[in-house]
Amino acid sequence: MQERMPRILSKTILLCLIITLFPISSTLTAKNVEEGYINPKEECDKYRKEISSVDSASVQSYIARVNKERAANLVAQQTLRNNRQRNMLITYIVMGGLLVIGLLVAGLIMLRKYNRRLMESKEKLNHARQMVENSVRLKNIFLSNMSHEIRTPLNALAGFTAFLADESLDEESRKQFESIIQQNSDLLMKLIHDVVDFSIQQDGEMQFRLEEHDAVDTCRNVAKTADKVKQTKAAIIFESQLETLPIVTDEARLQQLLINLLVNANKFTTEGSITLSLETKDDMALFAVTDTGCGIAADKRESVFTRFEKLDENAQGTGLGLSICRFIIERLGGKIWVDPEYNNGARFCFTHPLNKKEAKS
Repeated sequence: MQERMPRILSKTILLCLIITLFPISSTLTAKNVEEGYINPKEECDKYRKEISSVDSASVQSYIARVNKERAANLVAQQTLRNNRQRNMLITYIVMGGLLVIGLLVAGLIMLRKYNRRLMESKEKLNHARQMVENSVRLKNIFLSNMSHEIRTPLNALAGFTAFLADESLDEESRKQFESIIQQNSDLLMKLIHDVVDFSIQQDGEMQFRLEEHDAVDTCRNVAKTADKVKQTKAAIIFESQLETLPIVTDEARLQQLLINLLVNANKFTTEGSITLSLETKDDMALFAVTDTGCGIAADKRESVFTRFEKLDENAQGTGLGLSICRFIIERLGGKIWVDPEYNNGARFCFTHPLNKKEAKS
């Protein structure tokens, strides 16, 4: 059918040309006709018949096929548009789903962080509450101990002072009572000093006057003083390879620190020796108080520096001495600790800067 249509069109065009040229051809002479030239009229009639003889069913079939293809193209175009719209809708749904998932994940992450911070806050709150409760408990213990600690030397002072008033007392007994009175007076003064220092420490008003002093002379003098007032048979000695060691410090506070450590060692060392040593290490002065006493349990090597903490509840003292020691040395820029490698008693070590201009606030 497609091959016949161009032929029909060409014949139609030819027929139109013949019709156009018909006036010219009518002027042809009879001679020309007789010689065999084409008769336009006959030719037109011929082509009319041929055109009319074209199968109308074929034409209708072609038109139907064209319409069908056109309809198919329209359907294909509509399907393509529908697919595009569906793909766009799916894309929007997927993007919306991903956005929702992203928001949910972000929300879960934020919720997890919030829960973690909340747990941390609860832990800090519980820790603070435990510290407060422990502080209240320790203060109650401290007040109870203080009433006992103060009452003991006061009773001794009152009792032995009354004995001294007896004129019939012999000289040896008098000296013995005077020695007991002196020891209890010193103990009472130390208790008072510890409480005062604790109060000043709490208020943050402890003052430091930093000047250059010879640490060797300070240690030597403190050791001699502690040896004179000791209450046990343990010897208190000072050892150092240094002849002099100038440091910038508050000498009164440094002496207080050393005496506290020596007195504490003397409580738990009935025999043997207590050695105060001094050396330098890494631009720091290294002090150590070593005794041959009962030692300190490993689980208490850190807690001994806690306020109101006592190694022996029956021993005299406020439980403030070592905490005051740590406070003083940290203000002076050093550190204090119990030597974990020493097992023949206890050894307290602390460092002190050689040249420190200001104490920490």
